[in-house]
Amino acid sequence: MCGTRAPAQALSPAKISLRAIFLGAAMSLSFIAPAVAGADCVPDSKAAPAELISACSAIIDQTANPVSERSLALVARAEANARTSGGLSQALRDLDRAIALDGKNAHAWRVRGDLLRTAGGDLNRAAADLTRAIELDPQNAEAYQLRGVVYTNQHRFDRAIADYDQAIKLKADFAQAWSDRGATFYLRGDYAKAVADLSEALRLDPNRPRSYTTRGAAYKKLGEFDKAIADDSEAIRLDPKVPEYFDNRGLTYAAMKEYDKAIADYDQAIRLEQRVNFLTNRGDSYQLKGELGAALSDYNDALKLDPNFAKTYNNRAVLYKKMGERKKALADYEATLRLDPANENALNGRRAMIAEIAKFGGEPARVLNAAPSDPSFDCATAKREVEKVICADPQLGVLDRQIAEAFERVLKSAGKRSASSLRKSQRDFLATRDASFRRPGYDLKKVMQDRLQKLNAMDS
Repeated sequence: MCGTRAPAQALSPAKISLRAIFLGAAMSLSFIAPAVAGADCVPDSKAAPAELISACSAIIDQTANPVSERSLALVARAEANARTSGGLSQALRDLDRAIALDGKNAHAWRVRGDLLRTAGGDLNRAAADLTRAIELDPQNAEAYQLRGVVYTNQHRFDRAIADYDQAIKLKADFAQAWSDRGATFYLRGDYAKAVADLSEALRLDPNRPRSYTTRGAAYKKLGEFDKAIADDSEAIRLDPKVPEYFDNRGLTYAAMKEYDKAIADYDQAIRLEQRVNFLTNRGDSYQLKGELGAALSDYNDALKLDPNFAKTYNNRAVLYKKMGERKKALADYEATLRLDPANENALNGRRAMIAEIAKFGGEPARVLNAAPSDPSFDCATAKREVEKVICADPQLGVLDRQIAEAFERVLKSAGKRSASSLRKSQRDFLATRDASFRRPGYDLKKVMQDRLQKLNAMDS
């Protein structure tokens, strides 16, 4: 960040999340490997969990077996349990027993450290376990990579990078280590280095959606938006069920000021999972586009999900300022600062609001650049169910009004014959909308967006 002050009306910037970068990081366990027939009780086995648990239990229960053999069987059973629903606690108990039986079992220390990391537990304990694994087996590249991920999640970036360096030195084709080091460079602000490492990871393994989305974020930081969009799109193609990928592409489109495309991506992210940052990001694009009613609706919905999300309060404060709601803007800046006392945007915004209220009072001024959020028809007399739904949703209200206004513009410039055809197409649109509403799979918002896009194309 440079040392200049942000303007008082600045929206708090959106960021790619650490979750988006590391949620898919490789683990020592074969969590997503397909099961194979048969079950030899060995660590890293891809056998079906139930078969592996049974085979390993037979070895563990025979106290006459060598201690080292039983310890390894406990590790294998732990890995199998970790791949079952609700088996994490049993897996950790097995690993505790494995280490108690054989304190020099490097595999047990590594797997327990990895499980502690992925379980969201004590990262310090995870780092300690992985350090012990490295001491026992200093040639194990995966142990360095996993400890690097722990350090990255602790924001100890220099230590993380040193571990990834060692992992790559030991195993030059270790795609996950290249990817994780690239992601860590991104978080540290070294975007060119991030692109280089992530490109190498993708050369080694081109089917890594998280590497694409993180490289896309780095390209965006470097101002290479076309490359960012291409990477975000490839991540979506490889795994279209991950909402972060749509959110990340939406952020890139928003940076390009292509707000309609950004909103479409946020829509898809929200369909996959309702999250406070997705709603806030969509609200930001609506606000920047000038659709203030839709923006306010999104911010309100976001704060219902998480009333402690500082960015939403700050950006809603900016919206209230645009709407002339000075007291509400001040209250939101205050809420932002309770949650994030060092937020410079909110500090500047609060200062400006206090000065404006002192000069002009707290009553709402004329709404600036506000798109009316009420629809084109009178909600007081609305009878159709679809009309009532449109009246209850500011975003749909904005769309309905925009459709009506676009229709009138196109109609004015149409010839007599064209006008007749245009009126028929509008009647058909409304009739189909009313008849199809509530049918399974019918997306009212998308249908309205498509109609608006078609009318705008006629008007261009």
